[in-house]
Amino acid sequence: MKHLASLLAAPALFGAFVVAFGGTGCGARTELVLPDARDADAETETEPPKECLETKDCPGFDDKCAPVSCLANKCVAGAKVVCDDKDPCTDDTCEPATGKCKFEPSTLDLDGDGHRAPLAGKKPGEPGSCGDDCDDKSAAAFPGNKEICDGVDNDCDGIVDNDARYVPPATGPDAIRVSGDVQEASPAGLAFANEQYLAMYNGRLSGKLRVYGAALDPLGNKLSESLLNKSTVDSVEGRVAWNGAQFGVVWSDRRDASWELYFSRLDKTGAKLDPDLRISEGDGSWSIGASLVWTGKEFVVAFQDQRDLDPQFNVWGQRISVDGKLVGGNVKLVDDVSSGPDLAVGLGTLGIVWTQQISATQYDSYLRILSRELAPVSEPIKISSGKSGESPTIVWNGDRYVVAFFDKVGAPKTIYGAAYDEKGGVVVPLTQLTESPKFSRYPTMLPLGDRLLLVWSDTKDGASGYELYSKMLDKKLVAIGGESRITSAPGESVGAGMAFGPKGDVGVLFRDDRLGTVQTYFTRLVCTAGK
Repeated sequence: MKHLASLLAAPALFGAFVVAFGGTGCGARTELVLPDARDADAETETEPPKECLETKDCPGFDDKCAPVSCLANKCVAGAKVVCDDKDPCTDDTCEPATGKCKFEPSTLDLDGDGHRAPLAGKKPGEPGSCGDDCDDKSAAAFPGNKEICDGVDNDCDGIVDNDARYVPPATGPDAIRVSGDVQEASPAGLAFANEQYLAMYNGRLSGKLRVYGAALDPLGNKLSESLLNKSTVDSVEGRVAWNGAQFGVVWSDRRDASWELYFSRLDKTGAKLDPDLRISEGDGSWSIGASLVWTGKEFVVAFQDQRDLDPQFNVWGQRISVDGKLVGGNVKLVDDVSSGPDLAVGLGTLGIVWTQQISATQYDSYLRILSRELAPVSEPIKISSGKSGESPTIVWNGDRYVVAFFDKVGAPKTIYGAAYDEKGGVVVPLTQLTESPKFSRYPTMLPLGDRLLLVWSDTKDGASGYELYSKMLDKKLVAIGGESRITSAPGESVGAGMAFGPKGDVGVLFRDDRLGTVQTYFTRLVCTAGK
């Protein structure tokens, strides 16, 4: 396992690059719960009623959902309020302050298009789904809408930009520098909303690490830039996810001496909506390497943590509500990891991938399926299958999880992928995704429902370093058409991440040293009709 101090000192990516746009129960009830029936002969201990002079002396006297009264100097419980409107698509609760019932929809409509997201595990519009919106992160996606080239499944047929390809622009520079006046910078996250991209990157300034957020226009030109954390402590990462109404951002900093994880919501302009929320619970531990997704109802963070000064890192998870509050506490997800994790949201589950180092040069990549409440659905599944699996990444593509990693020690030194269902069953066995006489590394994927876009770094064309390439794969991970070279400048172009932008463009944020120092750059692929 890499030593953490050297990892943070190097101008490298911190964990997997994550791009994300983004309670399964339906109709929860408040019921009177009776004690279990017991054998009449069994001895039971019953707590005597509390003594009182007036009702306010009784514990819970102000809870009007479970009323209590002082009768004959004893606290006597009354009948509890039961809230049930017989509608399976509402969450039914009683307000303790008033004793009145609230009946709230079980699903959300954050994009404001009048169509609600389905319940977890349900397909949009199917019986019992309580919603027919296939993408609640975009008001342009709802049943019956017209499909256009915009990076959205407009008509909710399960396919994004039907039959479209994504190619580099015919004119203009191959990339635009995003990072500002910093010594070195690496990308952390990219999302799109309100007709502009939000690009997060880590920059080193005067020896200190900082997290920056840059607003970019549709072509990648910088509109504004600000520090995510304005304190003087080191900060890293800056994973970002859009949920249809606001951005969620997670990062790690040292304000509490050790590296701890924090979360904040941002509005469409990138301005903070809340005070910073600490996520990690350990004291004196290292909490880094975060991944962030939006499930349709909550944000979920997975991160590496050296809790209790354990010599090994484990992966922990945390749920965060739509209004930026913690849902429960940290949940341990995986033992003994070397890098990762990366998360993806399935129909009713979450998929998580990570690596485990087994020798100086050999890594194993793993997948695990989790419930939306972060409980294990499957055991860890080794996906590298005899290969050295580094930098694993995962996406949900319509009806399956697709995973990819690169092998830098095998023959060939290339990128592999596989697909799994929501129970962890193999749908597509391990498949070679790229062909190169040299090195293919650092895969990232964008799911389109019936196909997916793969972008990676390669040295195949004899350039002085890695360049970015793209190709389309079908659901069986077979190439559709040829591949495109995206960048062509001297130096290394690596560590890409993607997000859909305007008019179907795909924004690509990556690390590059073409000017002699490591900086963060933006480029794009243009949506083109036809196969």
